[in-house]
Amino acid sequence: LRMTGNCLAEAFGYGFQVLENLGESFPATPENGIIVQEMLDTKQLVTGPLNESKLRNLPEMTDCTKMEAMTFLEEILICSYQSQSLYFPQIACRMVRISVQYGRAKTSCVGLASLALSLVTVFSDFSEGYSIAKTSMNIAGSDKRVLCYILTIMYGMINIWKEPIQAILPQLKDVYNMSLKYGLIDNALASGMLHAYRAFFTGSLLKPFSKEVALFMRNNSERHKRKLMHLSVLPVSNGISFLCGRSGPQIAEEFITEEHLAEALQNKE
Repeated sequence: LRMTGNCLAEAFGYGFQVLENLGESFPATPENGIIVQEMLDTKQLVTGPLNESKLRNLPEMTDCTKMEAMTFLEEILICSYQSQSLYFPQIACRMVRISVQYGRAKTSCVGLASLALSLVTVFSDFSEGYSIAKTSMNIAGSDKRVLCYILTIMYGMINIWKEPIQAILPQLKDVYNMSLKYGLIDNALASGMLHAYRAFFTGSLLKPFSKEVALFMRNNSERHKRKLMHLSVLPVSNGISFLCGRSGPQIAEEFITEEHLAEALQNKE
């Protein structure tokens, strides 16, 4: 349901039903005060040298029920960011707390990175968010899907507040290419969209940048067909055309190779 992009409400409701059966319940209507307190309490569990060391050395999770819960929590986490954003920090906190209590699962680093993003967006706590995001990378395994998700959050939404943009843009481009290589189309489009906005608002050279954006939009229209992503990047494309004194579509050179795209589509199948 989530992958269709048109049934988020149904996916959200179904996911919460499954989580209820797995012992993880959430309020029907999240309250701001409860969310803030839960974030502060969870932050205390993961910050400071001792807690960071504990996170890096967590044992593997063995409780099958909690492992299943972590899998569904990650799915609902992605749904909530798109549709029910008040749940996003709560779900991130739940994933972190389960990991601290029951051990590290494959998606524990996703919960930690999402907590870092929540601290940045809710509290403007850039330093702690930056530190926790780095810790999430330290405990990430070799799963490419998980790594691409974390890297997109880190370079697209967190590190931009702490590192020079010149260091961020190449990393986002690498995440875009890596996501395509492994068939992670949604993640590729998200990192590509973030790259487009970051590059546009920080003075990238318009000529090469316009070709990158044109190719991104062409690939999305012809291959991936994510209408929301197309509409998200369209203002950047229009802005480039306006600044260059042009109107109409631009001819794009290769931002990624056709071989990368073919491999991505094959992996996706």
